[in-house]
Amino acid sequence: MSSTRIGLAAAAVLAGSLLFGGLVVTPAAHAAIAGSQITTPSNPSFFVADEDAGTQTFGIAGTTTGGNPATNQVDVNCYWGGSFVTVAHDVPLNSDGSFSIANADLNEPLDLTCQLRAIPAGSSPSNLTPFTGPVIGVGERDSDKLAVGPNTGKITGYNFDAQQKTAAFDYVSVGGCGLNDGYLYDSTFAQTTTTFFCDAALFMADSVTTPKRAELQIDGANAYDPFSAGQINPNATGLPSLTDTYTVDKATGNVVLNETDPFVTCANATYPPNAVSCSSFVSTGVTDHRTITQDHDGHVSSIADSFSSTDSKAHSLDLLWDDSQRFSGSSGDSSQLEYEFPGHTGFSTHVAGDQVALPSAAGTIFVRMHGAADGDTGTGQGAIVYNRPASSANFNLVQSFQSEFTLRQTGRVPAGGSTTFRFAFVQDFKAANVASMAKAAAKAFLNTIAVAKSGKGKGKVTSSPGGIACGKACKHGYADGTSVTLKAKAANGSKFSGWSGACKGTRSCKVAAGGNVAVKAKFVLKPCVVPNLKGKTVKAAKLSLKKAFCSLGAVTTAGSATVTKGLVVSQKPKHGKRLKPHSKVNLVVSAG
Repeated sequence: MSSTRIGLAAAAVLAGSLLFGGLVVTPAAHAAIAGSQITTPSNPSFFVADEDAGTQTFGIAGTTTGGNPATNQVDVNCYWGGSFVTVAHDVPLNSDGSFSIANADLNEPLDLTCQLRAIPAGSSPSNLTPFTGPVIGVGERDSDKLAVGPNTGKITGYNFDAQQKTAAFDYVSVGGCGLNDGYLYDSTFAQTTTTFFCDAALFMADSVTTPKRAELQIDGANAYDPFSAGQINPNATGLPSLTDTYTVDKATGNVVLNETDPFVTCANATYPPNAVSCSSFVSTGVTDHRTITQDHDGHVSSIADSFSSTDSKAHSLDLLWDDSQRFSGSSGDSSQLEYEFPGHTGFSTHVAGDQVALPSAAGTIFVRMHGAADGDTGTGQGAIVYNRPASSANFNLVQSFQSEFTLRQTGRVPAGGSTTFRFAFVQDFKAANVASMAKAAAKAFLNTIAVAKSGKGKGKVTSSPGGIACGKACKHGYADGTSVTLKAKAANGSKFSGWSGACKGTRSCKVAAGGNVAVKAKFVLKPCVVPNLKGKTVKAAKLSLKKAFCSLGAVTTAGSATVTKGLVVSQKPKHGKRLKPHSKVNLVVSAG
């Protein structure tokens, strides 16, 4: 028999052996993968694809069950909502059913929060439950560089997206849009609403004020960050550069982003500036060091702008912070947004041209969609918390796409020092959650003034405005710039001997809340200044000693022809002597 016929006969026997009881048994070589588990990265994991870096990759590893490792492969997809993106195609299996990808491309799930799953290659399972894996969030960062002209390569801006499990924000430079967008996700990681939309920004042009001006003025002159300067004239001399750095916690997604913007003015003050009128920039002597902290699973973004003097001179600041809100999904009407401003007792809608006066204090602005139910995932709710007094909110644009106002604040940068303006942007579906996170943010913005007491004496320190009564409350938080006066009052038998730390001397202590402040008050016991006790009864002498913070020592008697019996003849130490508190004074009393 030929070899060919032998092969056919063997095949027939094999086929027969697979037919049993009317069932055809599938060969192991064609069995499907029944399940999988991605074990790397951990659950959850958060990344930033830095587009300025050479590569943007991450590692993936896992195991499968069922199937034949020799012939089966997997696709690694990342799922959110009803969609997915494929991160890796046709990944081979090791002999034990495991698989790994050393350099998966972060740009595939870019700007997404989604769940990784390894499924049989080329398939689309209707039930994803057997295929498990971690939730990942993949943010993004890249620089805005000038591409042509004499300033080619200068960085004037950046883009940064920070993903977390249930919410996210993205950012650009202070002059580009600041907090560029806020997003809220449902339980499937699908984005259901855009909340904030260009906030804590200082644009080169403001459309509210008359005459028109830049949203930042330094010493009365219109001032511009590197991004705005690049928009005015990218070829100008003196064009500044922006720098930025970041850290991301891979386990939580919490982000800290640092941005530095030197501010400039046009050498020619003509406004509005253009490439013809503004051929060169000059320094204002002020640089903004912006720190952005995103946490609470993407529900809170805190922004601190520290304006510092770089020329050892004092400078005045006049700021119109641009804040825009959407709080709607793919459809919605942002003209129906309503706000509750500080000093107001309820929410109200606004139209372009409205000006809202604000109390001279730190505050919180709440925002929601008119008529939306609490918890509505199509709109969401939010709050803007600010740490320094703002004089007014001025609405310059109210339309279906966005609602925009400017928040006016002023300040002064001390010579060689700095002053800080802080904001927190809170987003959530529930009003109670927004209120709770806004309250915590406002408390975190306060500057602590702490009083410590020293010395053997006793006394009390109080503050105006109130908060410190030390005694019991030896520290309190105050809004930036608050002037606080501390007074010290000694207890009976003690005296206040002076301040140390942020204050000196023995008069009242006046400090400004700007950063945390430490003050020490020293109380000492009053000395024993020996009184004149001659001619007094022992009882009267004892009372005088107590009032003088001395104490009665030994009492002896002696005959006296000149001093009435029972009265003090002499004392030791003598009258006027200064001794330690409660020192003893000995008496000789007349025996007659």
